[in-house]
Formats: sequence, structure tokens, C-alpha cells
Amino acid sequence: MVIAIVVQLGLGAAVFMIGRWGHSNAEALVPARLPDDNRGRRVRAARRGAIACQVAGVILALTNLILLF
Repeated sequence: MVIAIVVQLGLGAAVFMIGRWGHSNAEALVPARLPDDNRGRRVRAARRGAIACQVAGVILALTNLILLF
């Protein structure tokens, strides 16, 4: 049981950190050769996806803590 708690907390933290990295590097992750309007839209979509990863990581960690008690 303790191992499952540690693994799930670690997974939640990892997903959160991937989302944080993706949000800060969204400009670099989108190809620069795209037209400006299309590139801006893709950067915003990448940032939304990164925020979704951050939310998923927090929910994963919180769900684990709630089920613990």
C-alpha cells in the first residue's frame, strides 16, 4: 500500500513537471516555419495541453492523498 502511494505521488509530480516544462517551452516545440497565425494557434494549443497535464498531475496526487485517509 505504501509503495502504491509513493508511486502514484511520484507519477502525479512527474506529469505536473512535464506540463510545466511544456508550458514554458511551447514556443520552441512548435515549428518556426508555419505561418504566423497558424503558429500562434498551435502555440496556444500546446500551452492548453500543458496546463491540462499540470491539472492532471495535481488531481492524480490529490486523489491519492484523499484515498489515503
